[in-house]
Amino acid sequence: MLYELNLNDVNKIKEIKAFLKHNNYANYMQSIEWNLIRNEKQKYYLYYELNHKIIWVCNLLEKEKNNEKYVYAPRGPVLDYQNKEILNLFFHEIKKWLVNNNYKYIVINPEISEDVFQNVNDLNYVITNKNEGHDSNLLAIMPIIFDEEELIKKLPSKFRQNTRRSYRKNLKFKLSKKVDIDNFYKLYLDTAQRHDFNPHTKAYFQNLIKVYQDDLIFLEVWYEDIPLAMSIDIVYKDRLIYLYGVSNSRNRNLLGMYYLQWEAIKYCILNKIPNYDFGGVFCSENDIDNKDYGLYQFKKGYCYQGFKDILPDVIVRSNYD
Repeated sequence: MLYELNLNDVNKIKEIKAFLKHNNYANYMQSIEWNLIRNEKQKYYLYYELNHKIIWVCNLLEKEKNNEKYVYAPRGPVLDYQNKEILNLFFHEIKKWLVNNNYKYIVINPEISEDVFQNVNDLNYVITNKNEGHDSNLLAIMPIIFDEEELIKKLPSKFRQNTRRSYRKNLKFKLSKKVDIDNFYKLYLDTAQRHDFNPHTKAYFQNLIKVYQDDLIFLEVWYEDIPLAMSIDIVYKDRLIYLYGVSNSRNRNLLGMYYLQWEAIKYCILNKIPNYDFGGVFCSENDIDNKDYGLYQFKKGYCYQGFKDILPDVIVRSNYD
């Protein structure tokens, strides 16, 4: 039976977290925590039980496009994608739920390959063009070798040189669970202006810190009394997630971001975290005029095995109109 999570049900929350912990397709964007920090006016956390056992969960955020309301499941749903019966059951149930809640369609983009959809029966769906959806279909994930010297050899020469040079700049580094929200937010607004994106409010980050306090780490790099680079990262399953990284538009010659990234990598090595997740990639190798091209090159430098190509956004209509 399909249920909507009651966020006051502590036991059910524990049960869902246990399900996510043991599911190979679980992504932090499908966690209860991610649902809690999102700003959408309407959001849902659904789960389905069969014989008193959870078999899938889905974090849903309400969106609107062309006067049509729909729901988006970021990197979801979470289920066993190798099980054809469960996969078909999800779509059967979610289409009924869409009808009952007056939504035209659902958009999903789980971290799977496109051929999985060969296991779905009679589904009215459209796979969008790459990099035209809610999130990227290319993921920048750095596999961690638990040997610092061996790992740095995997990086391009420019990255190796800048990393080593950054440690000769008399920079100060701190890692903690206490976020310097004021300085972080100043650098965040600086970064937003530089990369031309709409910034979140400070209240958004304050809520994020509150929700993720147990799984959050805060990295900061300073030169004397000047903040150069900071990041809010979270540990989720087998990954350190580079959730929000910010840097100073000035003093770029001090290489603060190279210092910060290598310290994050050292944290992975020390804590035996096998993957460092830089998030999505939003342009291509030849798209040199794209505002995110510099960020593309930066992520490419660390992801020595290349980017992970996954399923683009999939639009599944409810069929009720």
